[in-house]
Amino acid sequence: MRVKFYREHKYVSAALNSLERLIAKTDFRKDAEVEVARSEWVDLSAMLHGHAHYEEERLHPLLERKGSTVHRHAHHQHEEMDATFPRIDALFEAVMREEDQDTRVEIGDQLYLTFRKFVGENLLHLHEEETKILPELQRLYTDEELRSVEDATYSVMTCEEMIAMLQVLFPHMNALDKEAFLEDIKFLQPEKFEKIAGDAPIASILE
Repeated sequence: MRVKFYREHKYVSAALNSLERLIAKTDFRKDAEVEVARSEWVDLSAMLHGHAHYEEERLHPLLERKGSTVHRHAHHQHEEMDATFPRIDALFEAVMREEDQDTRVEIGDQLYLTFRKFVGENLLHLHEEETKILPELQRLYTDEELRSVEDATYSVMTCEEMIAMLQVLFPHMNALDKEAFLEDIKFLQPEKFEKIAGDAPIASILE
């Protein structure tokens, strides 16, 4: 089986849908509920920004080196996503500033619609990366070359950081996805792999 990037998209998709459901249920007249949704958004937006940055810094240059342009649309989508972040931030802030209950509800409705559209666009973006960019990377590079892309990341991560990463990702993945992550770590960082493989929390979520 070929080396595959984007397995973490299963977690990204779940996180997007989870927050959409939370915002859908939020009573925007209540500060406490709005604060919970906003806190989740802050965490999600930071994760999405970091995820896009990784792809721009590690994956897209691989395509550029081979003269491929298949990633350009995804790059533009990243820019559009960045432009949407402030709009969602502003809607959360507007709700919290507003004192009129009816107006708060109206702003909340706009926030939900804006975020739902954002989710839909992101899901299409994930689909494009997996169906267009991934096959191109697999065509242009060997499995060994693709696997080594992660070395720069894993080499600076501690075992504790790797375990924390896997604990976040693994609940959203099937057995093959989990095995692929562990095989990459074993190939690139064998000493760290030995410590991670024997960790009780990792063993429990592999079951």
